[in-house]
Amino acid sequence: MTTKPAAFAARLLVGAVIVYLPASTFAQGVGQKTVLDEITVIGERPSLTAPRAAAARDVLERVPGGVGLVEAKVFLDDFAQSIGDTLIFTPGVFADTSAQRETRISIRGSGLNSSFERRGISVRRDGVLISRASGSTEFQEVDPLTIDYIEVFKGANGLRYGAASLGGAINIVTPTGRTREEAFTFRAEGGSFATARASASVAHAGDKWDFYGGVTGLRSDGYRDHSDVRGVYGHSNLGRKFDNGAETRVYLTALSDNFELAGSQALDDALANPTAAGRPVTIGPFFPRGPVTVLDPGPEADDWDRNLDVFRIANKTVVPLDALTLEAGAWYALRDLDHAITRFAGIIVQEEHEIGGFLRLAGDSDVAGVYVDWVIGAEIAASDNDARRFENDFGQRGTLSSRSDQDARNVLVYGQAEISLTKDVTAIIGLQYLNTRRDSDNVLNAVDGEVTESQINPRFALLWDVDDNAQLFFNVNRGFEPAGISDLTAGGVLDFTPLKAQEAWTVEAGTRGQQGRIAWDFSVYRSWVENEFIDLAQPRFGSFVSATFNADETVHQGIELGVDLVLTPAALEETGGELIWRNIYTYNDFFFASDPRDLNDQVFAFDGNRLAGVPEQVHVSELRLERDRWYAAVNFRWIPEGPFVDFANTVEVPGYELVGVTAGYDITDNARLFVSAENLTDEVYISNVSTVANQSLENARVFTPGQGRAVFGGLSVAF
Repeated sequence: MTTKPAAFAARLLVGAVIVYLPASTFAQGVGQKTVLDEITVIGERPSLTAPRAAAARDVLERVPGGVGLVEAKVFLDDFAQSIGDTLIFTPGVFADTSAQRETRISIRGSGLNSSFERRGISVRRDGVLISRASGSTEFQEVDPLTIDYIEVFKGANGLRYGAASLGGAINIVTPTGRTREEAFTFRAEGGSFATARASASVAHAGDKWDFYGGVTGLRSDGYRDHSDVRGVYGHSNLGRKFDNGAETRVYLTALSDNFELAGSQALDDALANPTAAGRPVTIGPFFPRGPVTVLDPGPEADDWDRNLDVFRIANKTVVPLDALTLEAGAWYALRDLDHAITRFAGIIVQEEHEIGGFLRLAGDSDVAGVYVDWVIGAEIAASDNDARRFENDFGQRGTLSSRSDQDARNVLVYGQAEISLTKDVTAIIGLQYLNTRRDSDNVLNAVDGEVTESQINPRFALLWDVDDNAQLFFNVNRGFEPAGISDLTAGGVLDFTPLKAQEAWTVEAGTRGQQGRIAWDFSVYRSWVENEFIDLAQPRFGSFVSATFNADETVHQGIELGVDLVLTPAALEETGGELIWRNIYTYNDFFFASDPRDLNDQVFAFDGNRLAGVPEQVHVSELRLERDRWYAAVNFRWIPEGPFVDFANTVEVPGYELVGVTAGYDITDNARLFVSAENLTDEVYISNVSTVANQSLENARVFTPGQGRAVFGGLSVAF
């Protein structure tokens, strides 16, 4: 049932009390300051293009809203295959698995159930946009083993990068020759489902030049039938410092990511036989011993898969001037996609070329005795996509059934000023302007279409430094998110369908800090959303195709809580040991504020119903013991009740509890053995759903089982 404002206020009061009690993650809010092993080289000036995690934390602590910082050492203990695996312990972020190497990431309800091409979050690498100009993100492009740390900006808290969507921004920071302390690293892993992964990197820094390069190879048969993955991922960067203080860095990414798709199942099938691939779709017999008609042979017979090759080159240059800092950059990306799915959708083949560039100016000034720290920026991105669709003839390309030339363009201008009202109180005002165009031209049997959207989005916030160890913050902002090409064309499967841009006003308040043996990060927010993008799995000739529509008015509100507790007893502390309990709790209250009008050419009575696709509550917890040469931890993820699969709220996914352990031992100063066990109780659960209008009427096969018990182990060497 939908939680009304009075009930939400009661839950908020409970959440505020929980801040001071043992909660429930491996939480990574920026207020939770676990020890940072910051290393400073005497005489070395800080890198302008590659700040270390401690410097990034200092910047994030000046953001008056929900933000997070996740260092690589947090997730490298586990077998993290995708960027979603690195973020599941961040308050306010929900990540689940829809296929090998493919994760759906939702921040504050963004992209509630978008398809493989995810919407609602602006993803950047070292400050340079990697989300597509067409409006979606391929999370396959990111290899967790080539990450130094991740910055998470929820909602308009990412305005420093120009982000103002409901989900905000994620910035992935790469190791460089100046931040990677080891010259060489090697990592080899293996485990359940015939999984093997190897990764190596090299780093070097001289007086002027530095270099980092990393490559990873992954293969696995997967937990489910027809779910194997084969991939190679490479990332490198080359930096140069100049005598005038300027610094430039060139980034190169190349990858080939290929995985089979097991497809989704009916709920009973998914729970009874979670390792099975989706069944063929049949009808009949029409009379005793009559014929059976096969509408879709299913994922194994038609070899459903998703194969993505990416080549990307980017540059970022930072020039310090007398009173300000200039930052500029550009990028080019080539993406080749071969994606075989249902008989109706066919085999989607795309070749996309994208270019973009940005300019940022940052500085500080004294205006009439008031200190002002400011940033202004502009960014443009454009792409051209040759989108083709072939019939799926038992996994082979059949007749070309559609072809379109899809163009996208974004022009972004933004500015933000931090004004010191008093020694302890800072006001932040900001403004964003976004202009977008999405265009699809008919080449063969496709419907032409074009959508142009623009909007100015303001932001106002206050940050109060209560003392050296605690902050309070408040902000109000307007969000704006135009539809992507994937939404307008159902990933290239359906004709062009114009959609309105999603808009939202959000109010947020919270606190973060440390006091004695407790550190916390707490936010509460409410967003009034118009024209929210709603995904409905549509029945088409026995198959289901996810199509996107605009709802009318919805509300997203919730609580994001992270708590770290240091439980180290005196005797353990004296021997250099440490015992830490890290926790998160996320409460998602998302519901229709009015009935969506003419949704999918129908009128549904959804007023007051919960939005489908994301669970209401998420608890994650980890208890970790560290000694001089070893560590051991137990983690727990609890979803009390799963999400509704339909917007009519007739079918709710069962909740689940997952228990895992990790451990490691330093056999030398340069080598570590590690092991992780996931889902120790072999819990059968649903990790992902495709949302529908009314499951009680449609009985759709839209449930993806989660991974069962698995054990992975490996060796890492660094010197």
